[in-house]
Amino acid sequence: MLIAEILISGLILTGLYSLLSLGFALITGVARVFNLAHGSLYMLCAYFIFYLKFMGLGPSIVISLILTVISGLIIFQFFIGPMKKKNFGAAIVTLSLALGIQELVKIFCGPQYKALPYVVNGYITILGVRVVYQKLLTLIVSLIIIVLLELFINRTRIGKSIRAVAQNMDVAKLVGINTRNTFMISIGISALLAGIAAVLFAPLNSVSPMSWTIVFSIFPVMVLGGLGSLKGALVGSVIIAFTEKIIEFTIGGGYLAQTVTFAVMLIIILVRPSGIFGKKIER
Repeated sequence: MLIAEILISGLILTGLYSLLSLGFALITGVARVFNLAHGSLYMLCAYFIFYLKFMGLGPSIVISLILTVISGLIIFQFFIGPMKKKNFGAAIVTLSLALGIQELVKIFCGPQYKALPYVVNGYITILGVRVVYQKLLTLIVSLIIIVLLELFINRTRIGKSIRAVAQNMDVAKLVGINTRNTFMISIGISALLAGIAAVLFAPLNSVSPMSWTIVFSIFPVMVLGGLGSLKGALVGSVIIAFTEKIIEFTIGGGYLAQTVTFAVMLIIILVRPSGIFGKKIER
């Protein structure tokens, strides 16, 4: 029973970390910036769904995802774009933006936690563990998106352009790749992934103006896998998610699990700053 709980919970948490860290890694690898406002897109999508749910759950999700992508593009246009190649400055700007969005949400929506409706209701018993359909949906959709993103990046012309810009922006320009369009597509995909994460995972918890801080949960994932590495984001998500769940179910305490993973992150920074698959980000 304990092993089954760890396995199922670990897989579900891997799905969340994968969606968020893949989006974060994509914009980090392409634009060379630390977008700390990435978590704000997760939060905004959840709030969009909450306030648009009177339209019906399906339409509210679709419109919320569109609004989230638009929000991501606006953030890129006015905050990330001007700060490309200025990692520290971009981190400060996007952190300030995230805090500003937090306060605006608090003013207009209130500080209270808000519950989102499940996309699907009911539950199923797997290996003796009761799993609500919403969690099962999150796992299935996360796996599908990971596969689709892998195919998109490696098999399509746009995906290859994204890889080229991530590897060497100057060479990409020389061979005729429109780097600005590549940036826009990358931030759009990144925002969409954050929005999908909100659709799947926000109903399992709740949403508040502080929900944007979920971005800090993926820092150990990014450091372990390597900043800007999509493969590293996926591998790091698996390792960190299962590490947290093993600690949570055997020793107890979510805060203890996060403390251990952040301790691991600090060790990795000292021993291998570039992570498992990462490389030094161009300046």
